[in-house]
Amino acid sequence: MPVAVAVLVLTLLITAPVALGAVPAARHHRPVSNLLIDAQEFSLWPSRASVPAGTVLVELWNRGQDMHDAWIRRLGRGGKMVGPVLGRTPITLPGHISHATWHLRAGAYELYCSMPGHLALGMHAKLRVTRA
Repeated sequence: MPVAVAVLVLTLLITAPVALGAVPAARHHRPVSNLLIDAQEFSLWPSRASVPAGTVLVELWNRGQDMHDAWIRRLGRGGKMVGPVLGRTPITLPGHISHATWHLRAGAYELYCSMPGHLALGMHAKLRVTRA
């Protein structure tokens, strides 16, 4: 009988706080995604074409010879960037990696390097953010 009593006591200790409301109910958390962006004259290559909405942990790896960064803006219906910059990485020296945390909603986005002339020379890529 001591084993049965021990099991009963353990069950009560585990379930009583939940039954009494002492432990908060599980919350629905948005997923955290990782995105690696390779930068080199004059291209950006994201590690994936889409991420779920929510927090995105971004790493920019500058494999080029110039300084680069990565900014992100939403795309409007015509495929043109609209609205403010929603995320950015720091300016990153050649051979270095920088980090940023972006919070994105579902939609279409453009990643681009904001260094003078780099966008026009082709340093941009699309990113789709899907509903979580």
